[in-house]
Amino acid sequence: MTSDRDAFHESVYVQSFQEITSLNERLPTDTIIALAREVIRHVTVRARAVTAPDVTVADTSVENLARALISTDDTAAAAMIRNLRTSGTSIADVYLLHLAQAARKLGEWWETNHISMTDVTVGTGRIYAIMRGLSDAFALPVATALKTAFFTNVPGETHTIGIKMAADLLRNDGWDIDLRLGATKDAITDEIRATQPRIVGLSAGGAHALGDLAQLVIAIRLVAPATAIIIGGNITDETGDLVGLMGADAIVSDFAQTKSEMTRLWQASIAVQSV
Repeated sequence: MTSDRDAFHESVYVQSFQEITSLNERLPTDTIIALAREVIRHVTVRARAVTAPDVTVADTSVENLARALISTDDTAAAAMIRNLRTSGTSIADVYLLHLAQAARKLGEWWETNHISMTDVTVGTGRIYAIMRGLSDAFALPVATALKTAFFTNVPGETHTIGIKMAADLLRNDGWDIDLRLGATKDAITDEIRATQPRIVGLSAGGAHALGDLAQLVIAIRLVAPATAIIIGGNITDETGDLVGLMGADAIVSDFAQTKSEMTRLWQASIAVQSV
């Protein structure tokens, strides 16, 4: 039998794909391209960083998955991944032997003009949604008695008072907040990949940061699938509908809401660990 941790959650896949598709429909072309490249880069880089498994997968299987990812059937690629999991394929092999190689294949086809930008947008959106559907298969580090979280602002943001205040107030409430300000996207994602925090808090000052925020959220989802993401800052008031399409675990507009949602997300992560 397949446990909940081993399962592929179809409903999460469907919702995540709908969200990223709707988001792409409302973003500028250059941002859409950047998001697609973000998916391909992080999936393939993560695979290269892991020791190669003893088994291999046929090129035809990789190509079949890549074609399924850009087909008109929204369920074809997800069904292939689900079948791999239910047949006993490990999450590492699903990632290394299938998703990563299929992502690389899409990148090659894109660079050589064998497929269009629209194809790549659809394909990378499905890869992202599949990773969301597999998120329960990725374990977080064992929680300590101290509640911890990683806070950062969107790269390039200069409005940092709000996130500093939130971090200080949460510390006074017993949280251990690792606050990073002024870091690049790669530095942020590298640290999150290494530490796998239970909660990441992101702050953005307004609509101008929408594209950068979307890229950061997607990057975090790919390097830390089990991590909960909470988004705050003025961007939630200015473009809350678009922020809502990023699939964050919580969107907050004031400290009382931040405190409440942080507690909820922490308790939820502990509950998952105990299963």
